[in-house]
Amino acid sequence: MSFLSSPYMSSFVGFESLFDEIERMSSVKQPSYPAYDIRKISNNSFLIVLALAGFSADDLVIEATSSELVIYGNGDKNGQHEYIHKGIAKRAFTKTFRLADNVIVDGAEFKDGLLSIHLYREEPKKEAPKKISIKS
Repeated sequence: MSFLSSPYMSSFVGFESLFDEIERMSSVKQPSYPAYDIRKISNNSFLIVLALAGFSADDLVIEATSSELVIYGNGDKNGQHEYIHKGIAKRAFTKTFRLADNVIVDGAEFKDGLLSIHLYREEPKKEAPKKISIKS
């Protein structure tokens, strides 16, 4: 659990897991491979594009939960080919993206060495304020 000394943070109730996640993310070094872009298509639509030259769709696995998107890539099997020069990296990888509340993975496609993952944000249902009775 995070210790928050800022007077501004003391008014946040129930956000301990968020602050713990920020602390965890700041201490973990994310690998830069493979290269990727995150595009904002609209206020509620996003596209993650990973550059995966040398991979095929069969080499990739995508898993999504309510809070995380994880992409796994199976690298070259040793001895599969004999190379004179190998400049295209096809290393095994795991790439993790944290998803905000109400962000849904809508599908994926692999074309021309680019893996495109479509995401959209569902509008949360607005709740009316609830009156709390005061006992005396």
